[in-house]
Amino acid sequence: MTENLMIQFVFPDYELPKEYIDVIESIDHFNISPIKEEADIWVTAMNSDIESDVPVVIRLGKEDLFAHIDVLSDILGEVPRLNIILTDIESFNNNDFQKYDEALRKLSTRIESLLLSGKGAMLNLLTDRLVLNQMNNCGAGDSTITLAPDGEYYLCPAFYYDNQPSLECIDNRPLLKNRQLLRLDHSPICCNCDAFQCKRCIWLNKKTTLEVNTPSHEQCVVAHIERNSSKDLLRRIRQHSDSFTYMEEIIDIDYLDPFENRSKWQ
Repeated sequence: MTENLMIQFVFPDYELPKEYIDVIESIDHFNISPIKEEADIWVTAMNSDIESDVPVVIRLGKEDLFAHIDVLSDILGEVPRLNIILTDIESFNNNDFQKYDEALRKLSTRIESLLLSGKGAMLNLLTDRLVLNQMNNCGAGDSTITLAPDGEYYLCPAFYYDNQPSLECIDNRPLLKNRQLLRLDHSPICCNCDAFQCKRCIWLNKKTTLEVNTPSHEQCVVAHIERNSSKDLLRRIRQHSDSFTYMEEIIDIDYLDPFENRSKWQ
């Protein structure tokens, strides 16, 4: 709290003792849990029987996404918000990019139908970009910090689950070395990008480019496919209703990786 960071508690897959819960509830926080009853954000596996009154996170690889797109479409109508987290973006190739674009078109059609019928539909991959006019990334190490089941601090849950070293602590306070590199203004590629919904995942950055502030080509292309799908969704729903005119227009672009557009950076 002294560092102005929101704590994310990553819960284990078993119930914690009451004493733990009492301490956790004593400060502002989010519970990220595989147990729905304890979760502010429920993390679960892919299945066809998901209903929830809290936001749901489904982590899956590209092949599961492509194979279960119809199931995911159905889930959209059963939860207040669905976050799909791809676990293998670094393995995407040109064929996968095309499949991803097709998958998003199917999800987009489902969202369009739900919105026009008066129902809410929120999906991080498509609807976030509709309401954003600046970057809204995960904020790991900049605005949030993670306390994991092992009692150690991590930049984000991914570093814990990937068995990466925990953060060094001084007097029980996490030490964030070179913290400026975690900020948007120290990421040249991201500063010149309008895929505002992109997570700008520092764990994936570190894994693929060895730099927390430099995204991989694969992450950028995936984010821009999402951006362009959001653009098409916005134009379609505006044809049906004036209720969406407050959303800013998403302009056409001729690239999928902002690094390819570097000659036009300010």
